[in-house]
Amino acid sequence: MSNNDWLNKIKNKDYHPHHHHINMLLVITVLLIIILAILIKPALIGYKMSKQFEEINMSVSEFMKELDIVKSNLLISETNLKSCKSLNNQYLEDVAAEKNQTFICYQEKSELQSEYNQLSAEFSFNITRINSEFEQKKNEIQINLTQSEMKFNELKTITDAVIINAANNICCKSKVDNKNIDSYLISNGVIICTSGEKDKIIC
Repeated sequence: MSNNDWLNKIKNKDYHPHHHHINMLLVITVLLIIILAILIKPALIGYKMSKQFEEINMSVSEFMKELDIVKSNLLISETNLKSCKSLNNQYLEDVAAEKNQTFICYQEKSELQSEYNQLSAEFSFNITRINSEFEQKKNEIQINLTQSEMKFNELKTITDAVIINAANNICCKSKVDNKNIDSYLISNGVIICTSGEKDKIIC
């Protein structure tokens, strides 16, 4: 059948296509639309990027070169960031260790302060008790000393009176034989009658 016959049949509505032919055409049409969409999208993106490069006065090669530089700088920054993070972690560990050491020091200081306060309280108590005992002993000794002085003075008065009486008795008797005797002295616990001494006899 020639093309003219085929067209005449369509015009005369004598030709009736089968359903599977229609389905095939629909599938082909859809595929063509999808392919066109896939091909058009990169083209549009490329056109858009080309316009953007024109706006910034930069070629694709220059842009790629700049992009490589940016990537290199980004890699260096990431390396530095990792180094900083590692150093920061080390600092954090050091700070934590220092905090622990500081806490231990504060704890030890608190314990020592508590021990010092206890010893200081005991020392103050002991000093107060010792001072009280010292004052008591001092008063007792002062009383005993006063009493001893009083007894000594009493004994000295009595002893002096006895010595004077004895010297007067002895020397007055000796004065009968020796008129120059007018005084006495004590030597090695013995009364010696003499003249010119400070202790005078009374006859």
